[in-house]
Amino acid sequence: MRSGVHLHPMNVTGRWWAIAGTGVALVALGAAAGRPILLLGAAGLGAWLLGTAAAASWSMRRLVDRLTVEYDLATATALVDASATTTLTVRRPPETAAAPLTVRVDTPPGVDGDEMTAPLALDPRTTEAATTASVSFPIAGRFEFPSPTVEVADSFGLYRTRVRLGSAPTVTVTPRTPDLHVGQGGETIHGAYGEHQADRPGPGVTTRELRQYVPGDDIQRIDWNATARLAETYIRETEGETDRQTVLVVDHRGPMSVGRDGERPLDYAREVGIGVTRAALDRGDPIGLWTVGGNGPTASVTSGSATRTYGRIETLLYGLTPTDGGGARDARSAARARALAERLDGDASRFARTLSAYVSDSDSYVTLLRDDPLVGTVERIRNRGGREELLVLVTSDDRPTELREAVKTAIRGGGRALVFLLPQCLFEPAGLTDLDAAYERYRTFERLRRELDQHPRVTVFELAPDTRLNTVLEHRRATREVSR
Repeated sequence: MRSGVHLHPMNVTGRWWAIAGTGVALVALGAAAGRPILLLGAAGLGAWLLGTAAAASWSMRRLVDRLTVEYDLATATALVDASATTTLTVRRPPETAAAPLTVRVDTPPGVDGDEMTAPLALDPRTTEAATTASVSFPIAGRFEFPSPTVEVADSFGLYRTRVRLGSAPTVTVTPRTPDLHVGQGGETIHGAYGEHQADRPGPGVTTRELRQYVPGDDIQRIDWNATARLAETYIRETEGETDRQTVLVVDHRGPMSVGRDGERPLDYAREVGIGVTRAALDRGDPIGLWTVGGNGPTASVTSGSATRTYGRIETLLYGLTPTDGGGARDARSAARARALAERLDGDASRFARTLSAYVSDSDSYVTLLRDDPLVGTVERIRNRGGREELLVLVTSDDRPTELREAVKTAIRGGGRALVFLLPQCLFEPAGLTDLDAAYERYRTFERLRRELDQHPRVTVFELAPDTRLNTVLEHRRATREVSR
């Protein structure tokens, strides 16, 4: 018996029960009529059934050992709503072709294939048969087709058994690629999550590490450019290839659902998340995943470099949908709150006393920020991991104050962050009806991106619909030309 193949116990058929019933009737008649010849006939039938059972078991095992079942899918990757052809081929040697057999295939949940419900049958003396069927993929994900089920009968039609045999093809179904732009300030940057060497690191890439100066460090290693830019002394620590862990954090809260299906922020976030994952796979770098919903983390995958880790991350990303809950909070800045508190100091009016209770407690503000799902998730990751992890955040600019706090938390203790930021103004269905207003909102987004990008351990890319972004920028350039 070939290894890894489990042959189910034989089941008897209706014909077996008919013969066995005849034997029982002969025993009853022989005993009642005192006819030993009938008892001998019943014994002969019983012996024959036992003999056929032994012969059937041997022949079925021999057939399974020599049977070839090939089950193939025309492609290993496909787009949502696309179709593909499956091919099932069965071969057996002539000496095992005395009995009929059937082969049935099933489709995994999430794959449509009505044509595959009919089994492929081989009649006695037939040694080879093949069939094709079409399957379609209505949803994204990674799907594994079950191995074909072979049902074998003996030549007398008394016994049947089943066994799973043949390959189990897999297919990765991806959403149709959105009109994707990754860059900075409207300029496309290629390889944003691929391998490069730079002072501003990407995920799991060649990088030179910056950290704050501590007494005892060699002053020759001070990075004077970073020191001048940040008004604090920074040391350039190392240079070389790194296999640090990457932790991918993907936001799929309500604001990520704005726009038409296939053109929502979440569709773009998914595309980048899969790109980061495959870049890690290509280099063999460990990577983990956290997804953030309206009420906090919704799923996580522990960092690893096993093939199943990359596959599980992609499967989770393909199945990601926007969540409800955790609506927008009052994102007051601490500085504005303190300024307002100072203005109210000494004001004895009832209104001032009431308002002071809300703006004078900066600790409450900090607590409010840490209650934000994204901030809380990043803090949880940092508390569990170390500063060697690179956090890749994929989110929108919908909550800038909370975003600043999330990035601040991500780089705490020398950590690094790569942020893919989606401008909400380019995803709203009616966002381009007023191109001047859209450009002003994009400028606000760009100021936020540049602000976050100032830190030497933070790199921020814009993630946007390429056509819409170009429309806004081209309109601005045309307007400036006309005004000259």
